[in-house]
Amino acid sequence: MPTETIAGVVANGAVAPSVVPAVPEHPDRALLLSGEESGERVAIHCEATSFDAATADLRSIAAVRIRGSRVLTSQRLILSFWPTEPAEPALSRLLAFIGNRPLVGYYLDFTVGLLDRLVQPMVGMALPNPRIEVSSLYYGRKAKAPGKYAVDLRLDSILRDLDLPPRTGEDAYASALAAAMVYLRLEPPRP
Repeated sequence: MPTETIAGVVANGAVAPSVVPAVPEHPDRALLLSGEESGERVAIHCEATSFDAATADLRSIAAVRIRGSRVLTSQRLILSFWPTEPAEPALSRLLAFIGNRPLVGYYLDFTVGLLDRLVQPMVGMALPNPRIEVSSLYYGRKAKAPGKYAVDLRLDSILRDLDLPPRTGEDAYASALAAAMVYLRLEPPRP
């Protein structure tokens, strides 16, 4: 790697540009940066060993596509991760599934933070996808209502308040599906 000494910089009278090593282009990077707009969104949720995105190990992730006013349950992806197996093949499948679509989720910062920690070394960047947090959408709607009261932001409470079906389990897919339903109830597509 070429370097320039301080004496060389002083002799030239200018500051040398920093030399950045070339990072090989990962094929999944192009998917994330694609300018094509499909109009779809992806509801996503993960399960991990703890609630600290900086140290947790990813155990499973589920994603389901949303097109218009429909949740495409036939177009879903459910992946399990094991500590003894490399995560890159499964993460490549996930990145191909989500592409550049906006991500929808419940407490999405945790899911994306955990994924960013794993994806960034692989593709050289964090997930650039726009994010839609359903608990924020719900809070925004409730905060506009007259009266002063606490807003219950638990996912099951949101589902109940919006008259949506309860989650069928506590797994990542049930939570991703619930987030997709909340999103469609609070942000219905415009014709």
